Amino acid sequence: MSIKQIHKTLTDRVFIFPVIIVLAFFARIFAGVTFHEYDAWVVFIIQIGIAVLLALISYEYQIIKKKTFLPAALFLLFTASNPVLYNNLETTISAFAMVLCLLISFKNYHNHHSQIGSFNIALILTVGSVLCWWPLLLFIPMFWVGFAWFRAFNARSFFASLLGIFTVYLFLFAWSVYSKDLNIFFERLPHFNGIISVDWIELQWYDWAVVVYLVLLLLLAAIDIFVSGFSEKIRTKLFFKFLYLFVAVLFAFICFFDFMVNEIQTSIYFAIAFISGFYFAMNENNKLVTYLLIFTFLFFITSYIFRLGIIDFWLMPIFNSYFL
Repeated sequence: MSIKQIHKTLTDRVFIFPVIIVLAFFARIFAGVTFHEYDAWVVFIIQIGIAVLLALISYEYQIIKKKTFLPAALFLLFTASNPVLYNNLETTISAFAMVLCLLISFKNYHNHHSQIGSFNIALILTVGSVLCWWPLLLFIPMFWVGFAWFRAFNARSFFASLLGIFTVYLFLFAWSVYSKDLNIFFERLPHFNGIISVDWIELQWYDWAVVVYLVLLLLLAAIDIFVSGFSEKIRTKLFFKFLYLFVAVLFAFICFFDFMVNEIQTSIYFAIAFISGFYFAMNENNKLVTYLLIFTFLFFITSYIFRLGIIDFWLMPIFNSYFL
């Protein structure tokens, strides 16, 4: 099989997506997830839903000029490689909510009557903030910026967004009054006691390797999209500009808030999966990019092996026998 045929198989064929689903399933089994751990399998189903939404965004708005499930496959590969994410239900639901909001944002491109979309985004993020992960509320201003870039932001959409926030908290306050327990309301208000100074993130060396590799993919894709990609539509470049803003905001959360890194990895992964999926899919005539795509699959499979400690289990006795 030639390198071009390998690229076509990985990017143009639908089968790569179900293959990755099967691999992700067995990755959980091999990591010790039992069928009685319902949260882990609900997370898996939601992650598949996020992957399907990524494919839908690409197809519906023709971001990638070919039918490909590569961004969806890469997202499942990224999440399957990190067993820490297998039981992270609340933040997985939050990531699904943000993908829905991205879909609504792109649907309102150049829409001067975007108040319904703005209201729905604020409603989804506020409900998610109340029920799952309170920092979702902080992403609403970022979607205002996105609406401004998409030429869909105006006074009506701004006040519709505020109305979406107000509607959720009004319902929550009414429910707490009805239940005669105002703590129901106050306990679900955003709390900012987690803000800390920038600190060095404590990760294992293989986690740092993954971070460096993902940053490398972002840089290569940025050069291809914003510097070399003269043929790309303005809408496509704005789409990826917003995704880069999204990733930058998430990295800022890691630095300035006392959140565990694992809480936002799912959200980072779907953004980077879409960006890198576009980069790989649109460079079919570049052999180096195809080799990099193959290496990406092997790299994350290897990171999964290291995270399970399989390498340490086999190599440490050998190391001790020879050097200690």
